[in-house]
Amino acid sequence: MGVPDVGGTWSSQDSRAIAGMYTEDGVRHVIAGDVVCRGRDEIIANVQGLIDVLDGEKVEVRKVSEGNNGTVTVEWVLLGTHVKDAPGWPANNEALNLLGVSVCDMEGDLIKEERVYWDAATLLVGAGVLG
Repeated sequence: MGVPDVGGTWSSQDSRAIAGMYTEDGVRHVIAGDVVCRGRDEIIANVQGLIDVLDGEKVEVRKVSEGNNGTVTVEWVLLGTHVKDAPGWPANNEALNLLGVSVCDMEGDLIKEERVYWDAATLLVGAGVLG
């Protein structure tokens, strides 16, 4: 089991390359927004939506832990400047510094299923929606 270059691939801002980290039928579940993407095409569309609203989007990986059961946990921080509105997330040109964790069930070197956890309140406070 290998671990994809999550930080470098996300920081490339190439939604197809990001989707290429997943199996063809891979699943990406963003828990905070209850968004479930099934298959690479849905993952591409979801990821592109995030890339489109952030300027200078970059992911820094803080820690990777590999379990002996085929699960990889990645602690990361998403950085960038929020420059375009997204549903429920109005742009204020605020700097984004969002900490999160991804729990990935692997199939070989590819992600079969990813569960993404981050704090929605932190995101909305930064956008000025919650205060």
